[in-house]
Amino acid sequence: MHVMITAVGARTEHWMDLFAVLAAQPDLTVTVVVADVSATARQELAAIEERTGLRYHVLAHRWSEGRTGHMASVLFDRDGLRSVAERDRPDVLHLIGESSYLSTWQMLRLRRRWWPRVPVTLYAAQNVVMRLPVPFPLLERHAYRSVDHALPITPAALAVLRAKGYHGPATIVPLGVDTARFAPAPVRAARSRPFTAGFVGRLEPHKGIRDLLCAGELLDCDLLLVGDGSLRPEVERAAARRPGRVTLRDWADHATLPGLIGRMDALVLPSVELVQRNVLPWVGIPLREQFGRVLVEAMACEVPVVGSEVGEIPYVIGPAGLTYPAGNATALVDRLAQLRDDPELARKFAALGRERAVGEFGWDRIAQTLCRIWSAEHDRARFRRRTDGVLAGSGGATTTGRS
Repeated sequence: MHVMITAVGARTEHWMDLFAVLAAQPDLTVTVVVADVSATARQELAAIEERTGLRYHVLAHRWSEGRTGHMASVLFDRDGLRSVAERDRPDVLHLIGESSYLSTWQMLRLRRRWWPRVPVTLYAAQNVVMRLPVPFPLLERHAYRSVDHALPITPAALAVLRAKGYHGPATIVPLGVDTARFAPAPVRAARSRPFTAGFVGRLEPHKGIRDLLCAGELLDCDLLLVGDGSLRPEVERAAARRPGRVTLRDWADHATLPGLIGRMDALVLPSVELVQRNVLPWVGIPLREQFGRVLVEAMACEVPVVGSEVGEIPYVIGPAGLTYPAGNATALVDRLAQLRDDPELARKFAALGRERAVGEFGWDRIAQTLCRIWSAEHDRARFRRRTDGVLAGSGGATTTGRS
């Protein structure tokens, strides 16, 4: 079975571990088509191709995520897509991108022209019902009519699909983690340094960075932040006020990140909900955490997690960590103090986190789920083709068994 996967934007690099696992599956050929991706993503695609035989195309694009502020606006270059369509006919087309994305609309048009009987599955992460400007509602409705099977990443994402009018088959398939790469440190030395709370992600207001800096100072604990963003100057000022106690590291790749997470006594995702207006000033886009992938990476490393009660953070953490009311730095201090002062509680959450990461969020398990769904959709498409052939051969006459 040949599955073609499409994606656009800088965040494509987060899917590389899944691409590698899928490309290693027996009886599965994977072709990845991407645009507007980072140099790191290009390098990783080439490395996966060398190891597994993955086929990939990095196409030119019109507009870009950096120029417009959102990957929904990225379009594949038409000539590049036509070349892919002429060379690679898939058995299943999987779209990583919301129903309102221009690239989703573009791929559905391509499929209608070149492979009209090929089933389509669609990733969905949107966890809030938003009123979008024209033409995006039209694109959504077109996608809902065209998609054969939706793959929301959380129950909230599924609820949004239903609320917006998608009534077809759907299966919740979460984001995942490479549990071999993100694994417990071989030996954890006895803690002689201060308790360390960590953060990995964008240094932006909606990530709750200010709450974490405040909590670190109130608790008098060390902070290790990995990432970059508009609040970097504030983090640097905090590091200057507390020399040696606040450490900022630039973005880390997957080879380096597990070691950095392993230096933390707790990983914190202190997100708050804000409204973004950097795409169209008159359209407010709620920034509500859609998953929190770093939570499962930390859980896989047996590092206890603490998250705010916003978006899908409580769903992802489940019983394997602590949550607190978003924006409440005092409550965050309390949760971190619990882990600092109760080593047994910290060990309990560390073990539960690893168990949850392996059992629910391992890319290998998720790949098996995807392959089952794709195989079933492929079989249904073949059955429809055979049925259509029989009907065409019989002149269209059928009997239903009813009288």
